[in-house]
Amino acid sequence: MEDITLGKLERGWLRDLWNREDSDFTPWLARDVNISLLAEALNLEQLDEVKTEVPVGDFRLDILARDTQSGTLVAVENQFWTGDHKHLGQLLTYAAGVSGHTSERKLFVWIAEEIKEEHRSALDWLNRITEPNLGFFGIELELWRIGGSPFAPKFNIVSSPNKWQKQLVQETTVLSPTYQLYLDFWQAFIEFCGEKTTLQLPKPLAQHWMETSVGRSGFGVNLNAGKRAKKLECHLWIDHSRAKDAFAALLKERDIVVNALGSQVGFEEMAGKQACKIFETSAGDVADREQWPTIHSWLKERGEAYVAVFTPLVKQISWIDQCKHVINSD
Repeated sequence: MEDITLGKLERGWLRDLWNREDSDFTPWLARDVNISLLAEALNLEQLDEVKTEVPVGDFRLDILARDTQSGTLVAVENQFWTGDHKHLGQLLTYAAGVSGHTSERKLFVWIAEEIKEEHRSALDWLNRITEPNLGFFGIELELWRIGGSPFAPKFNIVSSPNKWQKQLVQETTVLSPTYQLYLDFWQAFIEFCGEKTTLQLPKPLAQHWMETSVGRSGFGVNLNAGKRAKKLECHLWIDHSRAKDAFAALLKERDIVVNALGSQVGFEEMAGKQACKIFETSAGDVADREQWPTIHSWLKERGEAYVAVFTPLVKQISWIDQCKHVINSD
């Protein structure tokens, strides 16, 4: 057997690369190539009109930008280490003080290396009680590298507004080329599947994923087709208050899953997050319409296989009905 050497992931910290938040890290994040990574994490088209150190009363907002496709204002407050009450308070100050029309959409994004559970709950609460045109995001920023390679940033969303992206896309009268591509892709996928499919397909939306059901809240088989990564993914998504316990229960059925779906299936507990997933990926460029029949075939075949395998396994987790799930059922 060929000896295969794998690299080891190494975690980095913001202070390892930048001395100061305001004069070092903020200018780095505001650059086009880096702010585009944040836009992708927020599922926005492109952030433009980027300004740094914007005065808001006696404070200075780290970054203020605008989404070119929807016109949404995006205010960013970032910090090193763990999020604290001071920065949460500043975020609320900016929410009250950022200029713009009353009906204008605004996103307020808090970036830290760790956001405590109580602060996540506060952001979730704000998203429940504020007007529909306002939204609050909590994002944990991680740095990773393999061996001596440069560090790569990873934006992990830990709190987000309910239904924000769906509402954003549905109410936009003119879609950008990227959003139109996704909408066309999923419409074509539904036509490709026709009536002979076990997938419960929702109305297509202009986004890079489609959610399907396995018949129990807190679980879903999702299909992804990312334009930037040129990668397809089919996964069972587990997201409720006892997701880790449910994941552990399914992990005990690993042999059944692998025998049915193949050895390429991955089990990711997603440490530090509430959600977990069981997944597999494949190459595929959704921007190349000539590839659509092949991509649609893979998504349909794998999606149906995941539904067939996980529907009975999920139903066997008898205690799950006592769990308070957090997946949005709308």
